[in-house]
Amino acid sequence: MPSILLFGASGLVGSHLVLALRDHYPDLTITVFLRNKNLDVYLYETAKVDKVVHGTFDETDKIVALAKTHDIVINVGSSWDVPLCEAIVEGLKQQPNGRKRSLIHMSGTGNFVDKRWTDGAFHADAKVWSDDDPEDMKIINPEMLNGGPDTVVLNAGKDSQIGTYVVFPSGIYGEAAGPVPALGVIQLVFREKAKELGFVPYVGEGSAIFNCLHVKAITPFMLLLLGLALQEDSPQGSVYERCFIIGGQEMPWKTASGAFARSLHAEGVISSPEAKSVKLEEAGAGELPMLMASNMPFVSPRAQRLGYKHEQSEP
Repeated sequence: MPSILLFGASGLVGSHLVLALRDHYPDLTITVFLRNKNLDVYLYETAKVDKVVHGTFDETDKIVALAKTHDIVINVGSSWDVPLCEAIVEGLKQQPNGRKRSLIHMSGTGNFVDKRWTDGAFHADAKVWSDDDPEDMKIINPEMLNGGPDTVVLNAGKDSQIGTYVVFPSGIYGEAAGPVPALGVIQLVFREKAKELGFVPYVGEGSAIFNCLHVKAITPFMLLLLGLALQEDSPQGSVYERCFIIGGQEMPWKTASGAFARSLHAEGVISSPEAKSVKLEEAGAGELPMLMASNMPFVSPRAQRLGYKHEQSEP
């Protein structure tokens, strides 16, 4: 049976995915790579993985060696780390000619932002990205939020030696399935922004569109991609036709900020449960202010044809 190397098993998405692999593909050989050395008993006894390898993402030689010996690599560990993706790709490339090899990479819809407007308002003319339009996927570049690793993965798949599959989920929220209380990226950046400013901001009137989905909506789609990788003798279509956008509930950024403000206030992180309108230049550092200031609409016909269905969950 094929072997899988999983990055991110202790994270928000990975904690759900590693259990789903146990339940849906019990005969596959699963290796997990992670830094945390306190999860071995849980991973072996509960998640039923076959091997745990400890290391950090900057140990590229170790990652290359692992990727070289596994049929399928699933990276839900980082959508930001270019050297990690380069090491994974290098290891897969070093496998013998003719051996089937696949890479399933989780990115994010933070790439798909229309920066023509940064006033925090809804704009009906904002670009709507589609995973069914290869030209939209061809725009992906290292200057985008997650574009560096995405570019590495897409380039690796262009010669068809590696079957690449890239999924772009929107803002992920929810609770981890394992013993580590891991946060999704959007949860983390809201928390850090609240600590930085002392309140939760939104930009301008806050009517710009944000999209979010519950972590439990992602795992079934990742299993669909794995099924695709397992059944295809060789990658079908271009690398851009193996890109999938998945999302959930659309809401104004003001609504999202208000929900986070109430949650973080209840935890004692900030003193007020009310979100506050600010100008873009007053929203501080990092990627969150630009996301809040802009619109990020998209559609997902390719993911839906593969079987993606979003079931509404309360944010």
